[in-house]
Amino acid sequence: MKPLIYGYMRVPSDMPDEEARRREADMEAYARAEGFALAMIFHEFEAVQRSALAELLQALQRTEAHNVVVPSLRDLALTDRLQDALVLQIECEANAQVVSLDEL
Repeated sequence: MKPLIYGYMRVPSDMPDEEARRREADMEAYARAEGFALAMIFHEFEAVQRSALAELLQALQRTEAHNVVVPSLRDLALTDRLQDALVLQIECEANAQVVSLDEL
């Protein structure tokens, strides 16, 4: 059985559908290439909310998944400091590693 990985991405209202699908496909391709089963992609639709991130943390804590893929760390937050803080939160609260596709 393949280990699980979750995806997380922001979908601003001005993002074209094709771009959202391409980003999802990129996460799916990464999971497949690295031997993971992509369990679910969490979508954040509001710029100031993090409800999908909270759901992601809960899912990671409920399952044996220890990996998260994001198209970019900017999907977590716009500033480097907040990105680092959220990655640390995911690592500490859920014992999970975050992989950013734009850093590969």
